[in-house]
Amino acid sequence: MRALLFETNPETARSIANAMERAKFPTDLMDPRLLHGLDQEQLGLDAYGAVILGDIACPIDIVATLRQCNLKAAIIPLLPFRNARQSADLLAAGADDVVVKPINGDEMAARIRAILRRGFGENKSNLQIGDLTIFLDGRDPDVKGRRLKLSHREHSIFMHLAQQSGRVVSKESVYNAVYGTVDMLPHDKVIDVYICKLRKKIADATGGQQYIETVYGRGYKFDLPQKTSAGRTRFGKACEQTPAIRLPTMVKAPISIAQISRPQLQKAV
Repeated sequence: MRALLFETNPETARSIANAMERAKFPTDLMDPRLLHGLDQEQLGLDAYGAVILGDIACPIDIVATLRQCNLKAAIIPLLPFRNARQSADLLAAGADDVVVKPINGDEMAARIRAILRRGFGENKSNLQIGDLTIFLDGRDPDVKGRRLKLSHREHSIFMHLAQQSGRVVSKESVYNAVYGTVDMLPHDKVIDVYICKLRKKIADATGGQQYIETVYGRGYKFDLPQKTSAGRTRFGKACEQTPAIRLPTMVKAPISIAQISRPQLQKAV
């Protein structure tokens, strides 16, 4: 799970991103001017667990617009000092929380996770889908009390899909949730390979059950294993058809405010 920060001051943006990184909540930076005139699909906002609004113009209008777009991410504006009236207006416009700078990374990460738990209709720290127990506090899932050990990338993809169970999630959304805002994919099939690894691990732990369905041309859906008319679980193929490729060990750093080209900014204004 990642957060996206809009902040005009590069030094402040780096400070906030570093604090979130130390709290194990990776945060990408984007120029606030890109918020104007673009929709959430163009910005890839659906891939993020939280949108943090720092020093931006017209924050109340931006919050209202994001909320009208049915954005599922937590929306958290930051204020330079306590202001009860502005906080009330931001919350009324649709913000999930308002935090005064400077932020504490651990506290901010905890606030975001609490907001997302409420959004999933859960007041506790886990979800139960079939035999899988999914923990919202960063732990690996388990199957009937046995830990399902996942790598960092696998865990990020698993959580992004599981928290949207029953919904089709595009490959681009999965990629952005794992790698953030980057210029290009390291390999066209990298998400397919991680999905296959996840399917195999889940199937090995659950006696062959497949929770991740490929919806061709649209993306992936995490859901309960389907039953046949005879009441048996229908098992799907895991990775046989996917060619082996070398997974990347590192990707290009998330785009920063300084890296946004002038044409991009002019287009956004």
